[in-house]
Amino acid sequence: MEGSCAKDFGKEIGMVHEGIITLRGQGLTAAGWEKMKDDKDLARKVVEIIEGKKDFWLEQILARERACHLAFFGKEFDLSYFAFKLKKHGESKIRFWQKLGLEPHFLPAISMSQSDNYPGWKVKPEAWFYQKIAEGRIKRDAGGELKTVKETKLEDISVLMDTRLKPKYNDGKQMYENDNLLGPIIQGLRKEKKIAKYEYGPQDSRFGVSANEIEAHIKRAFAEKTGLNEVRLETVSEANAIPQIYTYMPRKDDGKTDTWILYEEYLDDRDYRLHGGNSDYGGLANVSSNDAGGHWHHRSFRLLAVL
Repeated sequence: MEGSCAKDFGKEIGMVHEGIITLRGQGLTAAGWEKMKDDKDLARKVVEIIEGKKDFWLEQILARERACHLAFFGKEFDLSYFAFKLKKHGESKIRFWQKLGLEPHFLPAISMSQSDNYPGWKVKPEAWFYQKIAEGRIKRDAGGELKTVKETKLEDISVLMDTRLKPKYNDGKQMYENDNLLGPIIQGLRKEKKIAKYEYGPQDSRFGVSANEIEAHIKRAFAEKTGLNEVRLETVSEANAIPQIYTYMPRKDDGKTDTWILYEEYLDDRDYRLHGGNSDYGGLANVSSNDAGGHWHHRSFRLLAVL
């Protein structure tokens, strides 16, 4: 086997040498070769001329997704439908979303129960969350009706997720960095008096927004801005796993900041929404509940859109 690999490698070296001789014969100088070696964009153009144009932007996204899945789950998943979704929206739309601090990703259909173990899953939600699941007290909205959550899992969906780190607490004045996504939406809604004015910091802050206001006003505005209709908060399992799957994102340190973030699930009814992630109470493991109508200066939110 090793002899075969060495033989194939020798053939490739010979082909490269012949290629250099051909290019030099057509006028390529040593300086030109050096330039192509160091300039990835130029090298890509040469490859496109020879091999045909490839969707390099798509291949880069898929390659990183595979690597992240492999590191966290210990295995790869079929990304063909994810690739289809990316192609459908196109490179320019992806770049537009990226400028807003959003990235497309694929969350596979896989169990995230208390007994499951994956190589990269170092911090699981706390036992309280799984206990409430077992008691039938955790709910999610499904078509306007609350349904009991019977299992914890990721859902085989292509999504657009917010990469930003939730900030550390600073007397209510803390802000998400470079929030050109939700900041203008929140500021506009506060100016129009559709959501409550924030008393502790700037009016474009994600803090001091109630879960009820998110449902009534912010989700719709987010959908209009991104061009995607299916918008919601992240589930407990998603918010717990994402920082551990995509460890290059700023939000990889979400469990190290002492603020709460809202989750998609309810406790018992629409009066109480789950939240968590506070470093003072367990970081990524932290899950509890609080008033869905409350305007807390230490609680914020992210939205997720399904592609």
